[in-house]
Amino acid sequence: MTIYILSRGQKEDQDYSWFKIRKESLIRETPPIFKRVPVETVIEHQKPSMILARQDSEFLLLVTGLKAREERADFMGRSVRNSIAWVYSDSEEHENILRSLAIRALKNELELEIDKAINIGGEYGFKVEQDAIEQLAISKIIASKPAENACKLGKNSAKLRQELAKELQNYSIPLRDGFLIIITTLKAKSALSMSGVWRGLSDRIENEEWEIISKTNQLIASPTSRSVLSSQKKTTTQAALTIAIILALIMIYLAI
Repeated sequence: MTIYILSRGQKEDQDYSWFKIRKESLIRETPPIFKRVPVETVIEHQKPSMILARQDSEFLLLVTGLKAREERADFMGRSVRNSIAWVYSDSEEHENILRSLAIRALKNELELEIDKAINIGGEYGFKVEQDAIEQLAISKIIASKPAENACKLGKNSAKLRQELAKELQNYSIPLRDGFLIIITTLKAKSALSMSGVWRGLSDRIENEEWEIISKTNQLIASPTSRSVLSSQKKTTTQAALTIAIILALIMIYLAI
């Protein structure tokens, strides 16, 4: 597990930046998974948003636009917004942890907890209590019925957020790469549809009920599974061994 925080200090030169959380210090670093999951194309970090994605055997849960308490306002008196990213290797245990965190985010239960763990001070104008942040990522007992594969979109409303939280409480997420959940203020229905997301909610969608999106309207994310990934690695290893044997035989033949 690796956790990243996006925030800023109060001074003008303490602007927003991503940091990897370490017990003794913050390390300025943008999550490398952002190069493979184009989060900037579907959300605005200063707005309340959420992304759950799987890519190359890694999970990403990104929660953005979490308001900090008033005393952390910047040099212009503007409210500071925190964002947090959890990156985990792909496993059933880690899926359950991220589903639990996503449920809390959908219910607006993370903002206060994260704000309490970030205090004024330090080289960058704020300090993070690593233990308090890590305590949030505790796996809770949730059901894991097979996911419904149909992709659905709807308005970013309290009603649909609650319905999505209930679905995550009872069902697994699809075994595939790409965007799994997007909660955004930024994108219209057409853009979310083309992203191939499994569940998408947007302020720019008017439909108050879930709408199933046909596959012909989507750029479908590539399917994957833990067993498939394991099989792919085995196939790659066998192919490399075969090539090595052929090259060895050629070298022996040439030597003769």
